[in-house]
Amino acid sequence: MRKTVNGAELNVDIIGSGPPVLLMHGGLGLSHDYLRPYFDQLAERHTVVFYDHLGNGGSQRPADFSDLTFERLVSDAAVLMTDLGHETFVLVGHSFGGFIAQEFVATHADRLSGLVLIDTVPAFDYQPSVSGSDEQMAAFGKLFSQPMADDADWRATWNPVVQMYFHRWDAEVGADLDARTVYEHRAWNAGSAMLGTYNTLEKLPEVHVPTLVMAGRHDGITPPEHGAERIAALLPNAELALFEQSGHYPFIEEQDAFFTTLTSWLAP
Repeated sequence: MRKTVNGAELNVDIIGSGPPVLLMHGGLGLSHDYLRPYFDQLAERHTVVFYDHLGNGGSQRPADFSDLTFERLVSDAAVLMTDLGHETFVLVGHSFGGFIAQEFVATHADRLSGLVLIDTVPAFDYQPSVSGSDEQMAAFGKLFSQPMADDADWRATWNPVVQMYFHRWDAEVGADLDARTVYEHRAWNAGSAMLGTYNTLEKLPEVHVPTLVMAGRHDGITPPEHGAERIAALLPNAELALFEQSGHYPFIEEQDAFFTTLTSWLAP
């Protein structure tokens, strides 16, 4: 379905019934599709809201991608959930979606009954620890050193890199994710620019919303020692869950353990 939010149409999928949960995808430059069908199982007890951020996936492209700011993306989420009739909800953010979720809770804590942060960090003040083949490392260097030229360039650069984000790469899973993803290089470029000022280290100690912080032990792009462990230590009301056989996508690599932990935490 399409919802007009802050003057732009966002692509939104809603499944299930019960207490609402909003999912924020990462990227930027990707779509919410990689979160599915994995998080669909939450619909057994919850109203699950998936959406594509402005300029991403099936959502409207802005005339100027500099419109993608944390303030705008936070506002979009708040307005969307109000329009859907959900004044309070659980917010789940993965990777870059976790950056947006941290900024959201810093300004809209009253809207959240819970917060789930998955493989994300409070600041980029460290060096990632990814490793791979020469081709993969060359793509990683390109990804974080220059703008992507077009959607084909973005897709061709991302696909070697994402293999390093898994603890155990499964080519079939990767092919499925690639086939279902909507790539938007301008959103990736805008998201990369947003990280220059991103830092929630001083904001998190003021957040008292119940929070579950989840991460794969072998995540090299947002390592637990720089991400999940630090976030959990800063938040006054946080629980930490690490998954020993996962990288950046524990909801794919250790589905059973991941969703057992998450659904137990979400249970009233």
